[in-house]
Amino acid sequence: MSFPGETRVIKLYSPVSLDNGVVIDEVTMREPLVRDRITHAKDRGNEEEKEARMIALLCNLSEQDLWLMTAADYSQLLDAFNVFMLPPAKRPKAGSSGQ
Repeated sequence: MSFPGETRVIKLYSPVSLDNGVVIDEVTMREPLVRDRITHAKDRGNEEEKEARMIALLCNLSEQDLWLMTAADYSQLLDAFNVFMLPPAKRPKAGSSGQ
């Protein structure tokens, strides 16, 4: 399925070895759709668990893959998500976040 909208590439501070043996050092996050927000609202678990599942979905990762990341890297993913909540004209250009 093709998704409209923007994507952001997030360079990880610490490479992650996924359960399938692949090592990743960056993650691509797509812009959330209304469908993603509705799925998040209907999801089970506490707010942090629901948020992690939505972030994993936007990054085409499993929830378990996300659990392997450092807190600092997860924070970068949350920052990227929050940028997507801004109107496109107000979003900083990719790569201008000081990293």
